Amino acid sequence: MNFTRPPKNLSVNGFPITFREIALNSGRRLWVPRGISRNEEAGCWRIYVVSEDDIFTRYVHDQDYEGEPEASLKASFELMKAFLQGSTSRFIVDQRARSPGGERDPMTDCGVTGVMISRSSYQGYKKVVVTSHYAYQQPDGDLQRTQYYAGSISERSEQSNLVSLQTVLLQHLRKAIDVRRHYNRLRSQGIHPQKPLSHDDVPADIRAMPATIPEHIDVAEILDSYMATPWKPRVRTTGGDPELLAARLQQHDLTHPHKLVYLNGFSLRLRKRHCEGQTLYLPKEIYRARGEWRIRLFHADGIFTDSVTDDECQGSIEESLRQAWLYLISEIRQSSAYSEAQNFRPARNPLLETGIRAVNLLIFFASGGGKRQPRWRVSLGMVQDEGGERMRRTLIRTWTLSTVTDEKLSEALRHGAAMSAFRYHLLNAGIPPEEAVVRKDTAIPEEFWPSTPPCPVSADDLKYFVEQQEYSAA
Repeated sequence: MNFTRPPKNLSVNGFPITFREIALNSGRRLWVPRGISRNEEAGCWRIYVVSEDDIFTRYVHDQDYEGEPEASLKASFELMKAFLQGSTSRFIVDQRARSPGGERDPMTDCGVTGVMISRSSYQGYKKVVVTSHYAYQQPDGDLQRTQYYAGSISERSEQSNLVSLQTVLLQHLRKAIDVRRHYNRLRSQGIHPQKPLSHDDVPADIRAMPATIPEHIDVAEILDSYMATPWKPRVRTTGGDPELLAARLQQHDLTHPHKLVYLNGFSLRLRKRHCEGQTLYLPKEIYRARGEWRIRLFHADGIFTDSVTDDECQGSIEESLRQAWLYLISEIRQSSAYSEAQNFRPARNPLLETGIRAVNLLIFFASGGGKRQPRWRVSLGMVQDEGGERMRRTLIRTWTLSTVTDEKLSEALRHGAAMSAFRYHLLNAGIPPEEAVVRKDTAIPEEFWPSTPPCPVSADDLKYFVEQQEYSAA
């Protein structure tokens, strides 16, 4: 090997070998493998390499090689390679040898170095988090230490059955181990990841490797081993004075943006919207329907809904919006926000909001084919985890826009609410996700059927939505 030019990085038996340039006293410059250092006063090279089995150290003097530093460096490199070829690299084992020091906690030691099971608290309840630690190289060359979040287990999980929680914990650990093994393979080749890692980056052969997780890893014992940090929710108001903030907000013109504020625990984020040719900045609680502005507020006691029509304001869309805005602020002042985060993802367009967990309305333009004519279609479905990280949307009902009616929508939304309630009832009872899948033909007990949909949607709402889509596209 020529050490006068920068060599390529090497990998010997899982040991990465990188090179750095040094200058000798003579002014000569050589590229030296890491693990070999120079002592100019003694005229020698020092080898110091650590493996999982042993520490190898040796001095190689120039005088044994006719006083030639490059020749002694070549000899040092051959000695180092010979040691590495018969040793075990830390990058090819799951658990590295540990130097004397603090012992691993057996309750959370999964047997893989760099994979952590952490006990934490969130909003007053226990949360067990699984992460995989690594470092990636930033564009400027610096290394950034970070972690891959594989998942967490909460004592408030939808799956209260400990067997199901244990299964989920083992799945999280498997993902974290896969990512760590992928990182170790890259490091054994002398390279760092160039971006943050995800489980999608892991090659198929690593995913297929067996992973033996110690039997002592038990989610019930981990959750019982500590106390959650007490947490008391507080009603948040930007500036601290709700009356002053409410008065200021009521004077705000919704044709202009406004920064995020909190009033009585509710977040008010004004987003840019285009309504009937106007550009407005509206909170998610106010949305436009045909001839009116609607208010929908999710609060601790349920869902508040009402509307302000243009006819009530002499046909003025601007005045009806102002009245709806005043109405919303007043309602927020006398309502209670949720004391904890809700697992609720609002629809992108409030007109399509179902208010039902995991149940969504979609409207799309079907281009047709064969004898079918292009037309707008409406689809109601529920997204479910079918196990093995497979998320699938179960179809509940579908119609063409021209055939949908208020009665059909109401009955379908009731069906969707029943399916959602029944599914989460099964999950809370400890049924695994793949066995708790609910289809549209599943027999659902009567007690899960609501008398009315949580958020009624009319056929005219869907037609108005399509009209606005076509107007925006024109």
